[in-house]
Amino acid sequence: MSRFFNRKEKKNEYKKTLNQKLSGIISTVLVLIIAAIVIATYQGLDFVYLAYAAIDCFFASYEVEDAYNDSENDFFTALDVIEREHAITIEIYSAAGEFVYVSSFKGEMSYPPYGKHPLVVPSVEKRDFEVIEDLGSFENNSFNLSRDTNGAKNTVYLVGSWVMDNGCTVKIYKVKSSVDTNAKIAVTFISFVTFAIVFVAIFVLSFFIKRITTPLTEMSHITKNMSSLDFSQKCQPNDVAEIALLADSINEMSDSLETALIDLQQKNQKLQDDIEQEKTIDQLRQVFISGVSHELKTPIAIIQGYSEGMKMFLESDDPEMAMKYCDTIISETERMNNLVMKLLDIIKYQSGEYKLFYEQFNIREVIESWFERGTELLKEKGIRPINDIPDDMLCFGDRFILSTVVNNYMSNAVSHVSGDMIIQASAKEISDDRYRISIFNTGTPIAEKDIDQIWNSFYRADKAMSRAQGRFGLGLAIVAAIQDLHEQDYGVINHENGVEFWFDVKKYDKQ
Repeated sequence: MSRFFNRKEKKNEYKKTLNQKLSGIISTVLVLIIAAIVIATYQGLDFVYLAYAAIDCFFASYEVEDAYNDSENDFFTALDVIEREHAITIEIYSAAGEFVYVSSFKGEMSYPPYGKHPLVVPSVEKRDFEVIEDLGSFENNSFNLSRDTNGAKNTVYLVGSWVMDNGCTVKIYKVKSSVDTNAKIAVTFISFVTFAIVFVAIFVLSFFIKRITTPLTEMSHITKNMSSLDFSQKCQPNDVAEIALLADSINEMSDSLETALIDLQQKNQKLQDDIEQEKTIDQLRQVFISGVSHELKTPIAIIQGYSEGMKMFLESDDPEMAMKYCDTIISETERMNNLVMKLLDIIKYQSGEYKLFYEQFNIREVIESWFERGTELLKEKGIRPINDIPDDMLCFGDRFILSTVVNNYMSNAVSHVSGDMIIQASAKEISDDRYRISIFNTGTPIAEKDIDQIWNSFYRADKAMSRAQGRFGLGLAIVAAIQDLHEQDYGVINHENGVEFWFDVKKYDKQ
């Protein structure tokens, strides 16, 4: 028990010492602030007045520049408002030094921007000043005190000069006597307000400092952020034992909650990704079932019919016809297998199941390889192949499936080439990191109604295409899936004498 009272006594003694130190610091600061205000108000009054007026002129110059650049409002009206609000007189000189504006001139003046030959205000409108004190200059502006030597006025002005971004010079004149009067009133008012605020602030701070609320306020702020799932801030060490213990507890709790939240977010993200992937797979499954059921109806019916016919010919002892029927059944079976494999490829690419293997490859060699493998077919159809791709064009991507893109484009070109019977491969650099590869074939352009549809599965622009060609309308859909997997563009362009299919591929960076 005695140890408890000793600890409490030490704690109270520490608080008392701390409050005494803080009170001493606050008293010292108060004395310095009051002394500074007294000196600024009564000893350096002239400087304070001029500084106050100079700042007012400084902001007025920005208003003049804004009015200069504002083409929607009347320039002269805006300047008249600025002069009345700030109690100033404005003169403007063009970039060439021509006197182009002063409010006292009643004749015609030019509107900005000032060109090579603006209307020049007569020089008699200029004030005749004698500089009596240079107050300082900066990069684009300067201040001085000048006396008006015109007539018997002998009035002293604060004169500010600014060079705008467009090269024009703005001069602002403010009567010093009015500056002194207005500034004195303002400074006196500010002095009294400052005294009142300082005394009130010191009283309030002294009250709260005795309670040592600063660490507790910080902890409250941190725990509030924790309720908003922000664990970035930590409580700082404190000399008061109880507060230090509480700070450590809050920090430990913050670390535990942050760890648990990060783990929960990671699991939630994984679950979200799994849900999205499942949705994608489900959609692709529906496309697969719909496409297969639609495309397999005809070959299944053919196989059924030819199987019954083959049975009949076998029973009638006509093996030659039975063999022909067998060939038809095999052909349709191969066609069905080809269809299913292509659909599986599309699903594999679109579902994200396929992982790209990036490597360097020469795109010209890929095109040339296809032309070599299709030599007999090209000769049979009378097609003239042209490979205009440079020898040193190195690309970066999954060569295996990008070869499928080339193969599908080439097969499509062979099926639709006509006229001059030309298939031409070309390439160009479209950015610092991409090439565009094009496959062009002479022939009939694609109808506008089909342009956006040809990339969809099972869509055939040529409805009369023979089944014997073995085309399902999947080749371009596979191209779209492969390009999307590479995050690269693809498309088609109609020309007067043919059609150009293109796809983008990354450029190989040797670094």
